[in-house]
Amino acid sequence: MSNSFGWRWPWLTLKRGGRGLRLLARYGSTRKFANAARAELAFRRRDVIVDSLPYLFRAEPTTSCSVRCPYCSSALYGRQPPAQLSLDDFVRGFAPFREYCLLTSYHMSGEPTLNPALPDMIRYGHEAGSATYVSTNLQQVEEAYLERLLLSGLDLLTISVDAASPETYAVMKPGGDFDRLLANLDAVFRLKRRVPHPPAIGFQTLVTRKNEAELQRISALAGRYGADYVDFKCTWLQGMPTWEPANPRYRFARLLRPRVRCFMPWASLTLAANGRFFPCCAPPVNFDLGPICGDPRRDVWNGEAMRRVREDLHADAPAGFCRDCVVGRIPRF
Repeated sequence: MSNSFGWRWPWLTLKRGGRGLRLLARYGSTRKFANAARAELAFRRRDVIVDSLPYLFRAEPTTSCSVRCPYCSSALYGRQPPAQLSLDDFVRGFAPFREYCLLTSYHMSGEPTLNPALPDMIRYGHEAGSATYVSTNLQQVEEAYLERLLLSGLDLLTISVDAASPETYAVMKPGGDFDRLLANLDAVFRLKRRVPHPPAIGFQTLVTRKNEAELQRISALAGRYGADYVDFKCTWLQGMPTWEPANPRYRFARLLRPRVRCFMPWASLTLAANGRFFPCCAPPVNFDLGPICGDPRRDVWNGEAMRRVREDLHADAPAGFCRDCVVGRIPRF
């Protein structure tokens, strides 16, 4: 089983691309595609006020997490105050945009499965006509919860598998339990064979020097379980030189472009666990667009705070957090 770096176009990347096309065929519509085209045009023109709506939506189910990954944004920028998104707040925040969303993802700074309402949020997104995606460490999950998750209409479930041994897992995910991960993998793939219309389930590994010797074993583990895909991904290791992978293929720096070119404020919107909106995947304290109230399409999506973000990104040298953001400097596809 090979890795899935797009620039090599291996078989698994082609399979994932085909799966993406099938999701577009399933959830796309003339209205959604026209909206996405307007959003992309506004991004290229750097419009400050846009006549499109986000075609990507992210909900943060919780800020809590059961593990303490040293490379996580929470370790780099500080953990967010405890918060858990309610189903009611998710529905109120997502509903104004539901007719235009192609993909809704349910993860951010915390572990999404710690929110008991997550399967219901996914079901709402699915029934609204959006593809749905969750990434999880699969640590604190009971089998009954997993069954609810797989029956919710979820399309893609990515499981963080950052090691193939208990020793390496303890380094990569302090507070986690490798045996618990294996037990939950047994459960989720057993359920996948049993439930109707299960999601595609895959592995994701953030490659560092601590685990790169185990990549073949992780691939073998994915093959043993019948995972639909496995991604070996670079990760930003700010101030962690001893964690940088020996193989340059997996070094994040190779992806970086000279300047920030972020599309998110034109294409996506995030609803944080505290019930407030922000424009991207940065720590939300940097970009508070406001709470769920009034008309979010007017007051948030084209509100004063979002207009300032777009204006700043229009500059040759954006200020503040955007200036140093590495996500805005990597290729989109």
